[in-house]
Amino acid sequence: MTATVIACNRPDCAGHIAPDGYCDTCGAKYAPTAPVPSAARVSTRATIGAPVAPSHRVSAATSAGATSRRSSSRRTAGTRAQLGAGLIEVAPTPVGDPLSAVLSDEKIAAVIGARPEEERFCAACGRPVGRGTPERPGRTKGFCGNCRAPFDFTTNMPSLAKGDLVGNQYEIMGCLAHGGLGWIYLARDTAVSNRWVVLKGLLSSGDPDAIAAAVAERQFLARVEHGSIVRIYNFVTWRGAGYIVVEYVGGESLNSKLKKRRQENGGLPNPLPVADAIAYLLAMLPALGHLHRLGLLYNDLKPANIMAVGDDIKLIDLGAVIRADDPDAIVFGTEGFQAPEVASAGPSVASDIYTVGRTLAVLILNFVFHEGRYLYDLPEPADEPLFQRWESLYRFLLKTTAHDPADRLQSADEVAQQLYGVLREIVATTESHPYAAASVHFSGDQLPNLFADLGDKLDVTAATWRALPALVVDATDLAAPYLINLPRISPTEDIRALDDAVQSGRVQETVEVRLRKARALIDSGSSPQPILDLVVADDPWDWRAKWLQAVWVLSQTQYAEAAAHFSSVWTDQPGELAPKLGLALAAEGAAELERAAQLFDLVCTVDDGYISAIFGLARVRSAAGDRAGSVAAFERVPTSSAVYIDAQLAAARARVTGSATLQDLLVAAGMVDRLLLDADTRAMVHAEILEAALAGVGSSAWTIDPSTELLGVAVEERSLRRALESKYRDLGRAARSSAERLRLVDRANAVRPVTVF
Repeated sequence: MTATVIACNRPDCAGHIAPDGYCDTCGAKYAPTAPVPSAARVSTRATIGAPVAPSHRVSAATSAGATSRRSSSRRTAGTRAQLGAGLIEVAPTPVGDPLSAVLSDEKIAAVIGARPEEERFCAACGRPVGRGTPERPGRTKGFCGNCRAPFDFTTNMPSLAKGDLVGNQYEIMGCLAHGGLGWIYLARDTAVSNRWVVLKGLLSSGDPDAIAAAVAERQFLARVEHGSIVRIYNFVTWRGAGYIVVEYVGGESLNSKLKKRRQENGGLPNPLPVADAIAYLLAMLPALGHLHRLGLLYNDLKPANIMAVGDDIKLIDLGAVIRADDPDAIVFGTEGFQAPEVASAGPSVASDIYTVGRTLAVLILNFVFHEGRYLYDLPEPADEPLFQRWESLYRFLLKTTAHDPADRLQSADEVAQQLYGVLREIVATTESHPYAAASVHFSGDQLPNLFADLGDKLDVTAATWRALPALVVDATDLAAPYLINLPRISPTEDIRALDDAVQSGRVQETVEVRLRKARALIDSGSSPQPILDLVVADDPWDWRAKWLQAVWVLSQTQYAEAAAHFSSVWTDQPGELAPKLGLALAAEGAAELERAAQLFDLVCTVDDGYISAIFGLARVRSAAGDRAGSVAAFERVPTSSAVYIDAQLAAARARVTGSATLQDLLVAAGMVDRLLLDADTRAMVHAEILEAALAGVGSSAWTIDPSTELLGVAVEERSLRRALESKYRDLGRAARSSAERLRLVDRANAVRPVTVF
């Protein structure tokens, strides 16, 4: 039967569709009504090969450690990421003339080498050839003097020259680079509008592993369509060698950026700005996640394989891509980037995550990463100022490059979520400007809700663990619809409703049900340990159990244990603010005021919606004797907050404590008068201000202008006492209890001015 010839449907191409579903001329994918047959699966021998500098290859196998964990089902939306993630502006990378990227003869010569003379033997008869004499050097090319067989001992020699027309279609313009699979060439596609393309050759047409990798790249790239991944156009053979034809990507690799910065810095290392480096990786991560969702592993992420193009990035060089379920695939990787378990257990999504962390570290740190002490480890914070400045950055790198693959973040989406949080933190603390964003794991700050529930019964000067955010229900959990609609009436009612729903069979006892019940037990003052043990038994890496354990021991004032748990959650989720807030509360409880202030300040700097962090900062500054710092903290509550008036009231009260000046009292009085307060609250705060003034007029530190008035009262002792007596008697008449009334009347009698009858 004669095969049907299908013409390419691109208007500018006269090619035909090959059996693999791609045009044999322009390489474009054809879209027929019936599915295109997939290319045959290529299986290569599994070996543990010798290093291929700078990459090395090992046999692939399934990593039990990496696959024993369940990755999060919560994914970020979208297929492309904006460079800078909406937080920073990264300077666009110019896309210059492709011809300017062609290497000069001198640079090519620097790569080309020759086999040492003592290793030169005829491949046909085994006799020594190409040896020199004292009068002349040995020849690298020639013919054997014994059998006349040709020899050529030059290495890394380009197999294509300018002007070669590969496959009667691709005109070679020169060499662009030399990579792990040989020379990379710039060419014009004479069949498709002279567009620029790249041809990638092999180290040797006789190297089966290199050939297999090249074929694999074509197969996998044919399946991949993503705006941040280089496109494959075609695969051609010419003069006995195979070449992959891919999209030409201009711009500059991140590795090239590092080299350029070093040259401009007099040869000394000059890493990328941290925010820029993170922005590049955030833009790359959707592409990596796309590969993973296709069941593919990238294996060789590094700065050289990430191209900055204008205000975008491209992931290039997919020659190391393999199917995640192919145990026979040859695995390529690069020393210093490849995960330690790959050599023995094979690659996995977790090993790709490892390369993300290592790539970021190499972009921002000055350390020897490809050998020695830091081959699989990071510098300590004591040796790295960046880690001292941004602890979350250090914890992110620890998490992504953990030696055990099960201890890492488990998907590119998880990495992106946490890395975005780290970038928010870096930008916010650098610019002193909040960048609030919703978390997929935690609700917002609970202090405003406590104000709404408790009103004036809430002591703003006291820390409360109840202000900590609640866990967000995973929408993919079978019980999610029930839990999301379950009202929070009281802890006791929550527990009863959950137990009834499970026992009646209306809801399965899922992990989300257990987590909700554990929090209800904590709120009721009961230990959640038995339920948390079930959660951990089901998934030892579920950090949410540690979070609830931390909340429980904090509620029991076990501050050291709470701090340890919150710190662990911070490392597990380095971009989240909630564990930092929990750790701050634990530090405050343990009277570690400096650490508590640092963490409270960090949280509310990143997100000023965390009112509990602002109030916490005010508390610890007050406890440290920093009255001005306490006032400044309260004043950070935004006007849009539901507790803005409460914060302003607290700031006014903080101003009149300690060694307050008359100016402090005048400012506090003005603040109070601008607030919408009920009469009793206003009268009580006025009394506090007048009490501070009464204490001040008797101090030699105060110099008072006789015309000065405070709340309409002359700032002199007799007038202040008369005003205070009146305030307390008015408050006593409105008191809600006899005990409160007696206290206020007693105070009125105590401050009344002395009278003479």
